Amino acid sequence: MDRKALEEGARRILLTNLRQGVADWNGQEYSFVCPSLTGYPFQWFWDSCFHAIALIHLDPDQAKAELRTLMSAALPNGFMPHIIFWEMEKQPDFLSRNIVGQAGDPHYSSTMQPPIIAYAVERVYRATGDEGFRDAALPALVNFYRWLREIRDPDDDGLIAVIQPEEAGTDCSPKYDEALGLTELSNKGFITALKEIYRAYEPLRGDDRKILAADLFHFEDVLVNSIYAMGLRSLARLLGDSPEAEEFDREADRTRDALVAKCWDEEAGAFFDLSGVAEEPVKTVTISSLMPLVLPDLPRPIVERLVADWVSSPDHFWTPYPLPSVPVSDPKFMPGNPGGFIWRGPSWINTNWFLSHGLRGHGYTDLADTIVGKSYECIEKSGFREYYHPYTAEGLGARDFGWSTLVLDL
Repeated sequence: MDRKALEEGARRILLTNLRQGVADWNGQEYSFVCPSLTGYPFQWFWDSCFHAIALIHLDPDQAKAELRTLMSAALPNGFMPHIIFWEMEKQPDFLSRNIVGQAGDPHYSSTMQPPIIAYAVERVYRATGDEGFRDAALPALVNFYRWLREIRDPDDDGLIAVIQPEEAGTDCSPKYDEALGLTELSNKGFITALKEIYRAYEPLRGDDRKILAADLFHFEDVLVNSIYAMGLRSLARLLGDSPEAEEFDREADRTRDALVAKCWDEEAGAFFDLSGVAEEPVKTVTISSLMPLVLPDLPRPIVERLVADWVSSPDHFWTPYPLPSVPVSDPKFMPGNPGGFIWRGPSWINTNWFLSHGLRGHGYTDLADTIVGKSYECIEKSGFREYYHPYTAEGLGARDFGWSTLVLDL
């Protein structure tokens, strides 16, 4: 597939999935790309950030509109929800089939997603030079990253916590099985376990501090914190020479240092999430264990261990179509169609995007080029799908999936 054909395919999906209008419930204009018309007809937080990055290469004005729409849903306390229901008539059917906690308002979820938005804003600003766009975005970004620090880092160690698996974006990853008390390894079992958590959260709804203190599902997730540090660094650059820039640079340093000090396991040569207030390491290697590679200032010996022992090893992540979300060495590795029980084996374009950029930044150009080439092959063989079989490149999950257009940015 040549570049022109790839761009035409991506443009078709991004325009087909584009939702525009004025919301009945607040009179606000919206313009965003939904992940998939069939399965995900709303605005999702990190999906929108990925769509904006892809749109830089096709329609920079729509890239700006995407992020403006997303940031317009920020609440006064700084929180940005992971789902926004601009078109309310579609919501009831979705809610009958999915688990969504409300933020005291039926138009938003009460949960977040990996905080990549400052990076997305920075990329769009660098591509367009639109200082008005940047300046309008900064108050929402500053408030959001301060909310994360103040509310989601109760022990003030530089690592933010998630309160349910979907906040980390890696929904059904095997690293959460124990914390969820998952006995039935299926999407049905996962949803049942998630419902139990939501039931327990109900009396605490709207108070994230109390939810975290309840210690029902409290994960300092490596993927989330790697992206958090990445976003903090972008925000510092967007703020220029201001004192606020120094604040967010310091916070990025703290998060990087905490990941190394608390999550790095020298014996395993991998990063592990921390579970509960007690911060018990969850010694399950997944794609999240590699995510600190996105940090350009990760210590070199750690970079080399991750690459040699895990990324480039055929025993673990180096499949014919890398990088699977769980290494092939894990007994819970599920490479085929999981029937909704996702992030347990297939390869995803968004994590390939993160890690190929990270590897390139650390000097592993050939490795990054191979991941990029294999990502192109997945799309050439199977189209823009939600995820792909790591041995065959078979497309799985939703069709015409928005964030797989990130391949344009590889």
